[in-house]
Amino acid sequence: MTINYRMFFNNNPATREQLDRVEEITVEQEIDMAWEARMQIPIATDDKGNWTGEDEEFLREFNQVRIEIQIGEGAFVPLIDGPIVESGDRMNSEPGQSIKTVVIQDDSIRLNRDDRIFRFENLLDHEIASQLFGEIEQIATTEIENTPAPSSSLPPVVVQRGTAMQLLRVLARRQGMHAYILPGEEPGQSIGCFKPFPTQTDDLPPLIILGAERNVAEFNPTNNAQHPARVTASILNIFDKTITQRTSDLGRLDLLGEETTFAEEGNTATQILSPRDGDAVDLDQAVTAAALRSSYSTETTGTLLNDTYSGILTPYRVVSVGGANQRRSGDYLIRKVTHSLTRSFYSQSFTLQRNAQSSGSSAGLANLVGSIF
Repeated sequence: MTINYRMFFNNNPATREQLDRVEEITVEQEIDMAWEARMQIPIATDDKGNWTGEDEEFLREFNQVRIEIQIGEGAFVPLIDGPIVESGDRMNSEPGQSIKTVVIQDDSIRLNRDDRIFRFENLLDHEIASQLFGEIEQIATTEIENTPAPSSSLPPVVVQRGTAMQLLRVLARRQGMHAYILPGEEPGQSIGCFKPFPTQTDDLPPLIILGAERNVAEFNPTNNAQHPARVTASILNIFDKTITQRTSDLGRLDLLGEETTFAEEGNTATQILSPRDGDAVDLDQAVTAAALRSSYSTETTGTLLNDTYSGILTPYRVVSVGGANQRRSGDYLIRKVTHSLTRSFYSQSFTLQRNAQSSGSSAGLANLVGSIF
């Protein structure tokens, strides 16, 4: 498959000279983390012994950089769109061994620079998220899911010291959601997201481990039996002194398969939710959110076979896996992806997670294995 990539500096297409300067690109994407790219740019000295490229305008700090990649006849997919936050040089006396490394992070870094004391009254969490995303001009659109009102009869109040991004992640976590920034369709037009994980696949091709259509080089699943937990929480009404208690229902969780990862519910752990957010959120929402986080007990690392997979993996998406075994084949959430790109090579390595197992029907697997022989 043909691999093409393109770059934008300060929202303008990179020139041929700028593209030729970049030797290697690595982009690391992970849920609940700022995405980061590292560009390797060779540097050298001129005839007078002066280092070249030290004052390149397009590589200055906080300049916006966007990296997109295309596989075959597919559309270009943005891997990152954000500011330059760091650069460093490795200078070597041997010719051709000196490198400048330029680090780019997504636009969430713009929400994570200034410590403030936040105070919001009579606003639901999704309304606060909308306000905070609106403070950054590079965030052009938002995808925000509504949150329920708190269980308490008191008006909601949020007071916190920290950065806007820290507050967004606190609010998202207690609602069973995630706050993050994605590159938009156009350079410099990022998307602010405040929503739960998806539960359905989209247009990503499946990952196939066995058979003539296989596209996975390595697939390493593990299951942590200590992860799944039942969660309880309580709040005290200060007016009538009544106590409201809720316990998560494991049967109501959104699973990426037909069955839970544990054989018996009695084997699950028990957690008592911290009272910190008890009067600020809907109790049912809070215990369900904590139980859902703990339910992702299966994690898989792996790499794709080069030139066989036509899709571009990115976190916060669901992808189907075939040929693992009867229980482990099925839908997985993409947790982390590392993209490695040079002028002649492109690879993807991944970490997936799952909170379910398949029912064990062997028909699909048998057909897949049969195609090998």
